Amino acid sequence: MSQSRNETLVCPRCGRQGTFTVWDSINADQDPDLKEKLLDETLFLWRCPHCGHQSYITFGTLYHDMERQFMLFFDHKDGDNDIAEDSFPIDEMFKQGDKHYKFRYVHGIRCLKEKIFIFEEGLSDIAIELIKYFIRRQVIKIKGTRPDYFDNKGIFFTERRHEEDNDELVFTVTRAEKVVSEFSVSMDLYEQCLQKMWLDERFAEHGTVKNVCYEWIDAKMKS
Repeated sequence: MSQSRNETLVCPRCGRQGTFTVWDSINADQDPDLKEKLLDETLFLWRCPHCGHQSYITFGTLYHDMERQFMLFFDHKDGDNDIAEDSFPIDEMFKQGDKHYKFRYVHGIRCLKEKIFIFEEGLSDIAIELIKYFIRRQVIKIKGTRPDYFDNKGIFFTERRHEEDNDELVFTVTRAEKVVSEFSVSMDLYEQCLQKMWLDERFAEHGTVKNVCYEWIDAKMKS
C-alpha cells in the first residue's frame, strides 16, 4: 500500500502554516489516483489554505507497479547520476517464477515519468537509452556540433504510437523544462537496439537497482 506523512509548511506569501502530504511510496495498482496526480504533477502542488498561494514541492518516493513488476526509486533532484549498481541490493523475494522485477534509481520528474511510460508499454529502458545514445552521437556527427551540444537538453520517450501500417516510438527534446522539438523512430530501430542489448554482456540484468541513463550507457559503451 502507499505510505504518506504530513509536513508543516510555511507559505512564502502570507507566512502562515499549512499541512502538505508527502508520499514516501506510491502503489500504482492500489492507488491509481496517486499515479495520475504524479503524472500530471499535481501531487507536488501545495495550496496555502489561508491565501491560496500555490507552491511546487518536490520529494523523493518509491513508485511500485506490481502488475508490470517494476520499482522506481525516485530522487527529485536532477543531480548526480553516478550511482553504483549495487547501491540498492534487492532481495530475492521479488523474483516471481521466471519473471523478474526491474529496479531503477531515477533523477528528476521527467525521467520518472519517462520510466513509467516505458515500462507500461512493455519496453526495455536500456534499449530506449541506446536509441537516445546513438541519436545524440549521430546528430553531433552530422551537424558537426561540439560534444556539449546536448548539454542542458534532454531527450525523453513519451509514447508508442500504434497505427495500422506503422508502429513508432515518439521522443521529445527539451531545453530548460520546455519541449522544443519532437521526433519519432520506427520499431525496427528499437528491435536492433534490443538485440544488441541481449547479445552484449555489459547490459545484462543482475537484479540490482540501476540508474539507466545516458551516462550509464556511455560508461558501458566505453568499458
